[in-house]
Amino acid sequence: MPGLYSGECQLWKLDQDLVSLTRVSSPFFMRDERAPIVFIHGVEYQGPEEAMRDLVTPMLKCLGPGRVADRGIYVFAWNSLLTNRVKISAMVKGSLWERFSLAARELPKCNEYLNDTERRAKDAAKVLLPFAAEWNAENRVGPTVISHSMGSLVWAETLRLLLEGSSIITKPGVWWSLQPAMLRNSFGDGGDYQAVAKIYTGRESSKALIWYSRMDYILSSIYVLSKPGLALGQWGCPKGSMPQRDITRWAREAHGMQHIAGHLGHFFNRVAAILPSEADSLGI
Repeated sequence: MPGLYSGECQLWKLDQDLVSLTRVSSPFFMRDERAPIVFIHGVEYQGPEEAMRDLVTPMLKCLGPGRVADRGIYVFAWNSLLTNRVKISAMVKGSLWERFSLAARELPKCNEYLNDTERRAKDAAKVLLPFAAEWNAENRVGPTVISHSMGSLVWAETLRLLLEGSSIITKPGVWWSLQPAMLRNSFGDGGDYQAVAKIYTGRESSKALIWYSRMDYILSSIYVLSKPGLALGQWGCPKGSMPQRDITRWAREAHGMQHIAGHLGHFFNRVAAILPSEADSLGI
């Protein structure tokens, strides 16, 4: 199953038209005057084009041209399909009986699916690591990272690996984590990423924000059935170990983007009322 469903991990840069993508082959490319924006998608994306259509382009539209002008914008694509795309489509779009029958067969396997996807997320972090090291280098400016779902695990693991090589991350930049598919205590005492949380505190230029939705249907079903605890993207951090906001009243039950549950309307249409003020608070 590993590596079966999607292509290689790769960083892409948006061209000036904000539509075309150019593959980035070396970490030594950062010469942007303003902090770059880096999108990291979550599960069920098959390449950068899907991430562009469903995550990047809609959010850039909500942010508005003034916030993204003169900034390098990047998309990190990684092998994130949970299982065969046909199965996921049938589980979401089939008749009630078809969805029930398929769920009965597939849900017992979700632990296997999710664990494998998490492994691929951590492998993806090793690919992203050289770029993160360059962003943290002297005379560079930290990135604005916007991650969704398990894309947040990719970035958290990248920072954990970076900390292994250097006890100081001088320019972590900004991190906006949308409904992270991570354990609730990941950033708390004894959590796997407790050290990562600390780099986003104590510096005026280093800001982070987690969005979570208590009605998140993916994190309250597949994730809960697969993991030994609650999801960060559903319940937030205990004891407020990272800045966060409950967006349940706006996002409602959808885990996120339209490719999973299009009948709910696009995620960014639902959160458009609060997105600009949140961007302001992060300095975007």
